[in-house]
Amino acid sequence: MLTDDDIAYARKAARERAGLDIGPDKSYLIEHRLAPLARAEGRPSVAALLACMQRAPDPRLIQAVAEALATRDTQFFRDGAPFELFRREMLPVLARDRAAAGRIRIWCAGCSTGQEPYSLAMILQEEAERMGDIAVEILATDFCARAIEKAQGGLYSHFDAQRGLSIRRLVAHFEQSGDCWRLSPAVRQRVTFKRQNLIDERWPEGPFDAIFCRNVTGAMTPAARKQTLARLVEHLADDGWLALGAGETAAGAAENLRALPGGRGVYARIPAEARAAA
Repeated sequence: MLTDDDIAYARKAARERAGLDIGPDKSYLIEHRLAPLARAEGRPSVAALLACMQRAPDPRLIQAVAEALATRDTQFFRDGAPFELFRREMLPVLARDRAAAGRIRIWCAGCSTGQEPYSLAMILQEEAERMGDIAVEILATDFCARAIEKAQGGLYSHFDAQRGLSIRRLVAHFEQSGDCWRLSPAVRQRVTFKRQNLIDERWPEGPFDAIFCRNVTGAMTPAARKQTLARLVEHLADDGWLALGAGETAAGAAENLRALPGGRGVYARIPAEARAAA
């Protein structure tokens, strides 16, 4: 049984290490998600693990607690609309406007186990002829080392592969490997994975033409959310796009963005010249 001090300590670790907002009524969630960590550390219970950490704080365990409490649920082509907007509107415009530079940069922040950046990579594979000689770079980051390791392997269970994927795309972009499915090398090589915590000072160097940070900021504390959204906008190109989750808003940074019709949570950055005129 977790004490109030145990719950407060776990919430504090998640908040300070990842900006996560774990409610005080989430004792069951804390118990459930930290149980595997307690077993791995040889502790008889989650309460025993947290009590030990309170006596002797260990940065490695604090990171592990934050990672365990973060929501990792994701799937290929989640919510659909942002990816259709990417294919139908963003790519044609970027192909035209970045033709001279010859490069498009995309960042998937909080990529979990890789389904989102790989969804974008599949679209790029399908639209390769339209893109011509323009190099499209996809950077995918997450603060969980185990999630990044799984993403880099590109190997997914039959359950994960079915979520959001059509049969056509499964056949076109995957190969069966035992009971699992592995993405083709052509798709995997389009994505570079790196470990990155959004509340850290150091961020990837911008600007990015499109940033996908979906179903991430909604789990943050109000302060961490506001800071993260402001920095995401700062890392966008002046004519770039920002895609949040369907249930997330850009409140706090909305003065720099306009919502795209037909895509909940998808925004275009308002160019500096237009902001100055307004």
